Formats: sequence, structure tokens, C-alpha cells
Amino acid sequence: MQIDTLSVDARNRESTHHGTLGFPMAVYHSVLSQNVLGYIRLHWHEELQFCLVFQGPVAFSAEDRTWQLETGDGIFINSGYLHMARPLGNPDAGYICLDIHPRLLCGFPGSVLEQDYVLPALSDPVLTARPLYRKDPWQAAVLQKIREIYQESETKKPGWELLATARVYEIFAAILSHQPSDDCRTRKWSRANTVAQRILSYLTAHYEEKITLAQVAVYASYTESECCRIFKRFTGESIFAYLRELRLEQSVRLLDSTDQSISEIGESCGFRSPSYYIEAFRQQFHCTPFQYRKKKRT
Repeated sequence: MQIDTLSVDARNRESTHHGTLGFPMAVYHSVLSQNVLGYIRLHWHEELQFCLVFQGPVAFSAEDRTWQLETGDGIFINSGYLHMARPLGNPDAGYICLDIHPRLLCGFPGSVLEQDYVLPALSDPVLTARPLYRKDPWQAAVLQKIREIYQESETKKPGWELLATARVYEIFAAILSHQPSDDCRTRKWSRANTVAQRILSYLTAHYEEKITLAQVAVYASYTESECCRIFKRFTGESIFAYLRELRLEQSVRLLDSTDQSISEIGESCGFRSPSYYIEAFRQQFHCTPFQYRKKKRT
């Protein structure tokens, strides 16, 4: 299954429901060029995420770190942390993605699994993310299990959920059993993740309006320079470059789903003039909004 657009709520938490209430795990085959912006923008969700790159390279960022992963490599991203993915060179780069809600691992509230393993892992600052390299034996075994879960989700033979869940437990156990040694466990929980989330929340809630850096800084409760520095660490770009891409992404939704005029869409998405909107759209998508809409509707 491929998701072409990323839906988030006011806190920039992904609002897509992954899996079902009865089986809270979803399996995706994500080709980055099929996303509206050509990459997965910064977001977070409650689910644990395990990825396997089937065509690379892909740059994964989680909190304030970035890893370049080649074909066959992967990554684990913990619940609640901001992350994003960009293709490097090849726009059709992509990865298999497992999104797993922690309650699948807990079994039931108050269980040993929940109290001794899942909850401590969710709050462990060392477990923000863990790259998985195909050349490391135990990590290669984890990557193979991700591949097997994907294959089982495609065929959906009777009992595939049981087999997938068993492999998820094996994957999670492998991650926990290969924690860094005590002298490496010096990484502290950083407020930067919260600050970046607040900045994103403000941009998401107010992208239709004129936004100043001073307003963003007041909302984030940090100085303007620190907001810029933290956001650059998380995304690799400036706050206002990200805001422009956010506005363009929202405008694509309106081009697809409404009959509003080009100028109305540009204004409702925060662009100060129709000409500026058209030029920004052309730079991002290599066509005008009118050409995009016409192509989509023919």
C-alpha cells in the first residue's frame, strides 16, 4: 500500500490510522517520487516504525540526526519522535515501512510485556532511532524479518497476522537486546524535539496567515535564533522554506479536491499574490497550478 500524501493534525502528528483497532499494524510500500512533494516531510506518530530500503539511497532523519541508507539497509524509529525521509539522487527511491502501535506489543494493560519492556523502551532517550545495516549479522536478521512481514501482508494467507506478530516480537527483542553499552548511554532527552514539534504545530495551524519569526519564537518559547538553529537541525532547511513547501502541499490538495480559482487557492494557502504562488508552484513541481490541475483531470 502506498500513501501519496501525509495527513497531520494540529500538532503535526500523523492522522492516518495505521491498521485497525483489532490489529494495529500497517505495512506500506513507499516510493518517494509518488509523494506530493517527492519526500516524506517532518512528522511524528504514536506507532513504532521499522523500515527497509528497497531502492536507495534514502536519507532518514529522526530528531536531530540523519542517516544515509542504501538498498537493503533500514531503520527503527521510536514512538513520538519527529522524523522524515528524502531520496538521495534517485527520485524513485523507496522503502518498506511497518507502522506498529505499541499496544500490539503490550498484549494487555499491566502485562509484563508492557511494564518491563514496552513502556521503558518508549521513554528511553537512547532509542530515538536505530539504523539497521545489512552487513551486520543481527541487523541483517531483523531486516529479513521486515521483508518477510511485508511478503506475508501481500499474500494475506490465513494466519498471516499471527506470523507477522511473532516476527514483530522477535524484531523488538533484537532491538532491546542490542542496546549500547552503559558508557554510551549518555544521551539525554532533549527539549529540542518538543521545540521543533511546537514550531511545526504553529506553521500547520497558521500557514494561511502572514507568519513572522517573532510569532514562531513566542509560540515555541525560545529565541528566534534558537528556533532557526533547532529547526535547521531537524529538517535541513529554514523555517520559511519549510513553510513554503507546506503551503504548496496544501494548495495541491485544493487543486485536486475543489473548483476554486488559482488565485483563490494561492490566497487561502498564504501566498501574498497569485504571481508569487504560480512561480513558487512552478519551481517546486515544474509546471503551473493550471497545468497541474488540467493534467490531473484529463
